[in-house]
Amino acid sequence: MAARSCSLPNIQDLSKEQERARLLPLEGCHLVVGGPGTGKSVLALLRTRRHHRKEGGQRYVFLVYNKLLLEASRELEGGSVNACTWISWFKSMYARTLSQPCPLVDGKPYSLDWPAIKEAILGAPELKPPLEPFLVIDEGQDMPKEFYHALAELGFEHFYVVADQNQQITDECSLPREIAAALDIDFDDRIVLTENFRNCDRVARLALEFCVARPDSPCVELPKARPCVRAPILVDYGPGCRWDYDELVARVLKLADRNPAKLIGIITPNNKSRARWFNALRGHPVTLDHGRPRILTYASGSDGGDHRFAEGGIFVINAQSSKGLEFDTVFLADIHEYSCPPDNQDWMDDLKRRFYVMVSRAREQVILLRQSGRGCPVEVILPADQDTLRRWR
Repeated sequence: MAARSCSLPNIQDLSKEQERARLLPLEGCHLVVGGPGTGKSVLALLRTRRHHRKEGGQRYVFLVYNKLLLEASRELEGGSVNACTWISWFKSMYARTLSQPCPLVDGKPYSLDWPAIKEAILGAPELKPPLEPFLVIDEGQDMPKEFYHALAELGFEHFYVVADQNQQITDECSLPREIAAALDIDFDDRIVLTENFRNCDRVARLALEFCVARPDSPCVELPKARPCVRAPILVDYGPGCRWDYDELVARVLKLADRNPAKLIGIITPNNKSRARWFNALRGHPVTLDHGRPRILTYASGSDGGDHRFAEGGIFVINAQSSKGLEFDTVFLADIHEYSCPPDNQDWMDDLKRRFYVMVSRAREQVILLRQSGRGCPVEVILPADQDTLRRWR
């Protein structure tokens, strides 16, 4: 299987703003804000190295949103990082600290009962000191603000949080100002990263079409001297179009066959679409020069599996699972299946944020796929400029 570059950069390769964020004191509370591709996750992992290499070692934990990002982070760091998903770690830490199970809503493992948690913490006669006093938190906007308040009430004092307000696509989330308030950080002391080191210029330009800019989290700048070879395109497939679904699946496989070391991400709107694409890619009878590529998938909450990012192949995932990841080429599949809930007045901004996250996963190329003849609520947010998004039928 062809290998691809998957390692942390050397310190001398960091920008000045990245180096400033890297060298923040190991003690205390720090907030780093930046858009996709600015190196937030890299800085968080470099932070863990500083704790690990500190004389005598410092007990820390690196917290991420989901299991897939956890695996990607461990691979990037070389497997030595003490990392965990935030919700798994919190439940374990809570049980140890208060000598009782963490309260859940109706027994659901991923739904924490925050009012009951707060009541238990405030009513506890004695709290054990933190076993891992240094917390490094990636994609911090995806954890609820009650999480940060609970940690402060439990006596945690040392935080390094990286976050981006413009990448909030989960129901439970925190604004950077809310994180700062919970951890008693002067919001003016946050470090803001603005330079994009991931996307080539045309991918970055399309992503910016979906960025809902806010003063607290500005959109990233266009990358410097990183031209895209191919423009982003919107492909309609089905009757009356250049390709039908079967031909489209074959073309994705052939793309992977031409570049075995490249990692292709297919980001789908739901589990039904994810399973459809995964099964079609595995079962298509197309003849390939290098044999069938590695074809992976991941469903939220699943365990195990081959999720290595240092090898080429095709990875089929849902939108929420794409947070924090990057691919060489990204296909946004079945965009006609994204909905606009009638009871959500902010649905357009929510949809833009979702597309901002998904498009910005691509380093080199992004392709949007839409079934012809289907209503497509996404059309209202797509740029009409052919230089930004070419359209193929």
